[in-house]
Amino acid sequence: MPSPDDQFDKLKSRANIKKEAEKETEYKTLFLNLIKSNRDIFTAKHDNPQEYEAETKVLKKVLEVERDALIGATAIGVLAFFTVRFLPRVAVRYLGGESKAKAMEAAEAKQSLLKSAGGLLFEGTVGFWSAYRGYQLAVDIRSDDVYDEIVSLPLCEGRSIVSDTICDEWHRLIHHEVSPDFWKNMDEKNDGAKELRNQEFFQAVLDFDEACRKRRAFEDVIRLRENKRYDEPVSIPSSGVPHQILELAKEEVDAIVR
Repeated sequence: MPSPDDQFDKLKSRANIKKEAEKETEYKTLFLNLIKSNRDIFTAKHDNPQEYEAETKVLKKVLEVERDALIGATAIGVLAFFTVRFLPRVAVRYLGGESKAKAMEAAEAKQSLLKSAGGLLFEGTVGFWSAYRGYQLAVDIRSDDVYDEIVSLPLCEGRSIVSDTICDEWHRLIHHEVSPDFWKNMDEKNDGAKELRNQEFFQAVLDFDEACRKRRAFEDVIRLRENKRYDEPVSIPSSGVPHQILELAKEEVDAIVR
């Protein structure tokens, strides 16, 4: 039978795990801000573009998904606005004839400025909401096409500007800015674990970090083999990080990475 101290520790741990789950949005923002703050670097031209060719292709695909989603969302928003704004008039004109349409226009003309502004605000809100939902839907539809490629970006052949720029800070955020109790929510076997609203996002965060570490491990192997400095840039051979590295356990990777 567990001692009172053990029971207390268990209850405390469960409470901490649940408490950390409430910080989900805050933690998500940490990683998104890191990406946003380096966006210009990711899309900038390189001195040796051929070294970054494999990664550049994936980045272009990701940006195309975002661009297409924004264009589609804008079109949906504009369509929704004009539908809410003008469809009732068209329907009245079609069903009731010209006289009823003119009567409706006359009634609208008598409305106060405040009511007119309120109606316009409502219509604009509908348009904005439709655009927002359209953007989310467009991204969700194509997310499976790019998810694996985004997560595996650090594993590509050649050089990786993404790896060079954010991998170290990404790893620091996971282990020093986000509480270990938060990550326990990722495993439903942990007592007190709560399924996160953005479970897939945070799984991608962990998968991306793992890819970063495995790239770094292989880079260190290359540096050792070629007698290079620990901070000297290296290029991953064709086909990317090999299976021998990909199959390593986390502890084995950590032992290699300096």
